[in-house]
Amino acid sequence: MLGAGFYWRLRTAPEPLIPIAVLRNPSVLCCVVAHSFGWGSIIGLNIFLPTYLQSVVGLSPTNAGLSLMVLMIALNTSAGVSGVILGKMHHYKALPIAGLLLSIASTAALATWVESLDLFSFEVLLILIGTGFGPAPGLAQVALQNNVARHQLGISVGTMNFTRNLLATMLVATFGAIVAASIAVGGSNAGGALGGPLDHAAVEAFRRVFFGVTGTLAVALIAVLLLEEKPLQTGVEPADE
Repeated sequence: MLGAGFYWRLRTAPEPLIPIAVLRNPSVLCCVVAHSFGWGSIIGLNIFLPTYLQSVVGLSPTNAGLSLMVLMIALNTSAGVSGVILGKMHHYKALPIAGLLLSIASTAALATWVESLDLFSFEVLLILIGTGFGPAPGLAQVALQNNVARHQLGISVGTMNFTRNLLATMLVATFGAIVAASIAVGGSNAGGALGGPLDHAAVEAFRRVFFGVTGTLAVALIAVLLLEEKPLQTGVEPADE
């Protein structure tokens, strides 16, 4: 009901927070979906991986936090390098598509081997996930700016960031519900000893979460695939004749 009311207000407000007309552009919508589902997946991983490392792998809170540094280091390095490369590529979607495929495969591997990964293999998968996802945010932002009028740049970027934060919040809540429900059902009669029913329930809970992240990354990939690959603008728009 709140969502319906919010949509109605956006359609009737003189200066809406999110102009619906902008999202009617298929390319803009693809950019927003790719950016939102991609970042929502990464935020979800950042929140639930420390809990996984503590409850399943057995690391301390400090070591669990430190183990995640490679994900953001790989992601930011990949984003910086790809940002330089994307502007020089004619088919600029190829790199983000290949990267998202790598991230999806790595996240699926994390979900498949969730109970048997050693710390080295875990770190390698995190590096692959971060490296693969790095080019996607840059592509979404560049393609978004490439598909809107100059006077809509600010509101378009704001809309994309707002949608990203909203979807990330919803995904985190959903993944949290999956973990809580799975552990509550599987560990209702467990004492919590290592290798007991509670540990098995935790393994299955995080397996479902990681497969969920694989699915949301796949949505981002589909959005990139559907995005029209228009030539990037290199200068000021020509004056109207």
